[in-house]
Amino acid sequence: MVTLLVWLVSAVLLATAVFVVASVMERGQGVPGDPPGDNGIVAFWRSFRAGLRHRGRVARPVDTDLDTFLADRVEEGPGYVDAEQLADVLNRARETATRHIHVGTVRAPK
Repeated sequence: MVTLLVWLVSAVLLATAVFVVASVMERGQGVPGDPPGDNGIVAFWRSFRAGLRHRGRVARPVDTDLDTFLADRVEEGPGYVDAEQLADVLNRARETATRHIHVGTVRAPK
């Protein structure tokens, strides 16, 4: 029982440390709307408490049709996967694979 309790406390402390480090790293890059120099454990604790305060509030649903929903989310610019770039990678992989395969070294089963 004691071992389980030790592992549980260790896991909670480790998870808290991960959240604190992630928060400090994010704030080090600058979060829009935060005052300059507002980082560290105090900022993390303030954000954590603000999140708990707003946890019970649920956004009200909005009625939209599918066309409007999809039209609002159209992204300009190149797609996530560029077909030409993907084709170049596949061609290089094919060339590399054919160079490293030694033809004639495989023997047919008897």
